Amino acid sequence: MKNRIIYIIILWVSFSGIAQNDSIAQNDSLVRVYAVQKNMKELQEEQKALNFEKFFFEALREKAIENHDKAISALENCQRIRPESFAVNFELSKNYYALEKYFEAIGYARKALEKEPDNLFLLSHLKEVYVRKKDFREALKIQEKIIAQKPLRQEDLIILYIRNNQIEDARNLLIDLEKNGLLSDNLMQFKQSLLPSTSSKKNDSSKQIKDQSLEELKANYTKNRSFAYLNAILTKLFRSKNYIDLEAESKQGLELFPSQPFVYLIHAKALNKLKKYEKAIDILQNGIDYVVDDFKMEANFYEELSLGYKGLGKNIEASKYFNLALETRKKTTQ
Repeated sequence: MKNRIIYIIILWVSFSGIAQNDSIAQNDSLVRVYAVQKNMKELQEEQKALNFEKFFFEALREKAIENHDKAISALENCQRIRPESFAVNFELSKNYYALEKYFEAIGYARKALEKEPDNLFLLSHLKEVYVRKKDFREALKIQEKIIAQKPLRQEDLIILYIRNNQIEDARNLLIDLEKNGLLSDNLMQFKQSLLPSTSSKKNDSSKQIKDQSLEELKANYTKNRSFAYLNAILTKLFRSKNYIDLEAESKQGLELFPSQPFVYLIHAKALNKLKKYEKAIDILQNGIDYVVDDFKMEANFYEELSLGYKGLGKNIEASKYFNLALETRKKTTQ
């Protein structure tokens, strides 16, 4: 009897141990499942981040070589991963702008602004989109937001006032800047044309400029950085086919007179003659924004763009701008 009791006790202890081991094993299994699920989630997030990075840098690479359609495709992949990304929306806007699809460029820029409404780079980009679209009213609104952050950026504001036919606003701003000693050399050309206090000395000197030699013009231009002297110098250099000096002088002229379309045009002519076609196209696309109600000048820009694209072997674009030049030149006779 005693032996039987001992045997039962041994069996009970054995079964208890087995049950306890099963319980421990089950708990260990649950812990392992949870850990695997957690690791899987982390791995998925890491993979998403890697994919986003891969597509984003692919977009930057394609944009750099002007494959804007491919850049947009890569950015759309980024957007599926992070729909509200500021950087993605900004880059989408830049690429659509390069393709001259201004509606889309504005839409994505506005979406990016929801994230960073005071981003100066984005505001400056959006203003340029509106300028290229010739929507000067909206461009002016954006420029006023830029001025709120950077009060010294008054030059573009004056240009936009003029383009928006707000001449009195442009005059008043010029007067305020002059009173406060903030009238830069770049704004002097606007003072001469918009403020009635300009002396008649300019007219007297301009009559004599055409009779001066290149050396005389350069000497006088060194003393008096007026646009009239620069215009004469660039014209003489172009007529003498001195394209190397023309490139240098016109490049310097752009720094002094960044809103004069003639300087952009003549600089691009020099670049085209020197077979620097891509630079010429960039200069022309920037400078044409300053052409206002001058169909002859606008047609000249289109002709030079046509020559630049032809030099690059891009015949479709060359034909497009050649036809634009023809259509625009017709307006000069109407």
